[in-house]
Amino acid sequence: MYPIAIIITTICSTILIIITMVHLTKSRGQWGNITRLITSMDLSLVCFSQRLTYASNAPPALFRWPWIIELCNQISKELRANIDWIGIKPPSSRPTKLLDYACGDGVASRALAPFMSTVRGMDIASGMVEQYNKMALKAGYTSTKMRAIQADLIDPELTPSPEIDTPGFFDFDVVVMCMALHHIEDPDNMILQLSKRLRPGGILLIIDWVVSSAGSSAQTENRTLGAISRMGFQESEVKSSYDTAGLEDWAWKLTSAPSQVPREIGGEQQLFLARGRKPCS
Repeated sequence: MYPIAIIITTICSTILIIITMVHLTKSRGQWGNITRLITSMDLSLVCFSQRLTYASNAPPALFRWPWIIELCNQISKELRANIDWIGIKPPSSRPTKLLDYACGDGVASRALAPFMSTVRGMDIASGMVEQYNKMALKAGYTSTKMRAIQADLIDPELTPSPEIDTPGFFDFDVVVMCMALHHIEDPDNMILQLSKRLRPGGILLIIDWVVSSAGSSAQTENRTLGAISRMGFQESEVKSSYDTAGLEDWAWKLTSAPSQVPREIGGEQQLFLARGRKPCS
C-alpha cells in the first residue's frame, strides 16, 4: 500500500472509531473514554509528525506550532547539555561523522552539528529530506557538511537509494534516532541495522518517550488500525535491543524536565536518552 493510502486509511478508521465511541459513551457520561481512546491510538501531533516522516510528507508548518517548537528546543538543549554523557568529542584531526536516521527536519542534526565534521540524514519521506536540507542551509551549513537523502534501512527497496551502500553512509562516529523508534514494528532489528552503520567504537543514541501505564494497551489498539506504534519504552526493553545488537557501554537517563504536550493529546510526557557503543573488536 502506498504511503498516502496508508495515511488515508488510518485517518478514516480513526474517525470512524471515535464517532462510534462518542455515540456509545455520550449518554453514559464517559467522555474520559474518548480521551483515552485518542491517546491510545497515538494521535498526538508529535507522534503524527513522526508517522508522516515514515509514511508521507509532513507539512513544514507542523514545525512552527508553538508546543512543537518548544519540544524541539527542549531536545536540542538536552542533547547539547549531555555531550560528555553521550561520549561525543569535538572534531579533531580525524573527521567525525553523524548519521541522523528518521531525521525529520533535522532537530538532532542541528543540535550536534557543531561537534561533527560531517552530518548525514536519512528519512523515508522526500518532503522531510527537502525540509532537512533547507533547514541545514538556513543554519549556515553547506551540503558537504550536512545533507539528507531519502532512504529506508528496514526496507531499502521501498525508497531505493544507491548512496546508502557507499562508504559515506557507513563508519559513523554517532548514529542518532530521535522520536521515531516507537513507530518501528521490530525495534531489535531497527537497532541492529543502525549499529551496522557505526564504526568500531561508535555510539548509538536513541531519544524517545518513556512508556506510560497505558502503553501496552495502546500498542494493541494501534495494531488494529494497521499503524504499528507504541507509546514508549521501558529501560529494560531498549537495553535488550542494544544487547541483541551486540552494543556495550549501556547508559540510560531521563531528560531534566518532562515535555509539555497538550492535555487533549496525552498531556505531560517524559523523554529518555539511551546510549550504547559498538565494540572496538
